[in-house]
Amino acid sequence: MATPGQSAASLYAAALREGLTAFFTAGGLQKDIAQALNMAPSTLSRYLKGERVASREILASLRDYLAQQGMPWTPEEYENLDALCGQAHAASGSPAVQLAQLNEELARLRAEQEKAQQVAEERLKGLEEQAGRLAEQLEEALERAKTAENRVAEQDEALRHAQEYTHGMAAELDQQREQARKLQQEVEVLRKQNRRLIEEQPRVPGVSTQDTSLEATLAARRTRQARIAQEEARIARERSESARKLRESYGPYPPRTPAPHRTPPTRAAASGLRYTPVRDTLVILVLAAVLFVLGIGFSGGLQASPGPSVWKLVLAAVIGLLISGVCWAQILQRADKYGWLLADKYGENSWVPAVVDVSGLVSAPSVLAGSIIASFIVGTGGGPGHWLADIMGLL
Repeated sequence: MATPGQSAASLYAAALREGLTAFFTAGGLQKDIAQALNMAPSTLSRYLKGERVASREILASLRDYLAQQGMPWTPEEYENLDALCGQAHAASGSPAVQLAQLNEELARLRAEQEKAQQVAEERLKGLEEQAGRLAEQLEEALERAKTAENRVAEQDEALRHAQEYTHGMAAELDQQREQARKLQQEVEVLRKQNRRLIEEQPRVPGVSTQDTSLEATLAARRTRQARIAQEEARIARERSESARKLRESYGPYPPRTPAPHRTPPTRAAASGLRYTPVRDTLVILVLAAVLFVLGIGFSGGLQASPGPSVWKLVLAAVIGLLISGVCWAQILQRADKYGWLLADKYGENSWVPAVVDVSGLVSAPSVLAGSIIASFIVGTGGGPGHWLADIMGLL
């Protein structure tokens, strides 16, 4: 009757023979295996008959040899043979076999420990490298965030200066309009006084009386002209003082040229204006085209997907308002000039100069608002509007 050790060895030998069946079927010989494993063919025969128990080292060498021959064992087959090898060595009653088994187990455990330690070191090294890369990425992200924050602060400062400059320009324009209105009122008062003086002059026949009336008329005219000159000098001084204060308040920005004020609507004043209708018409058309392009570009940026950032829209709106204000001032200047010319021709109470003045006032806002509204209605955001918005830096 077989002992448990002999039974485990027999099972191990049977499993080895079964694992070599494919090799023997393909024409392989035991001596080829023995020669590859550096052992005698008889020793290999004892291993396959169960007379001796093959060690795990021999089992691993046999696995490698079959893999080289193109007939490798599956992981399940090798695990089964390894388990049977351990059972056969454990059931063996020979101290030498058990000592060899323990040595093999110890060597395997050491190899597994070294392999696990190597894997752990590699993983630790990989984690350290990954941590280093993450630290570098975090530092770069912080640097980019700091740069973006500084850029936003600079843009906010520039926007604040632009708003202050715009408010100062608006205040100066209101002040100059108020001065022009007062000057016009004073000129009207002087006209009434002049007409009153002429009407109150006595009409007595005679040379002496006529001479006296002529001298009085000339004296009154000289007095009136002196008053007008003094008033104009006073207004010029006030404007110069206002411009100086504005330059002191807004040093980084160039002082704005005061808008021309209306001169009294007399033929002498009107004859001093340069009447160039062709050039003025071309200038007005160019300014209207600029306003139209601004409106189309701004509405194209609003319709774009994805749209521009908020600070770009605010900055574009401020710059667009400044350019629109300059264009509007140029249009108002020309409308003002032709208003006085037409008022001198048709009369101050005629509807012709009033139409010219109203046209100058509503021209720039109408073109700008019309271009924006038309762009939204027609839907040109994906065509010329998108292209103009890209050129303007909104996208």
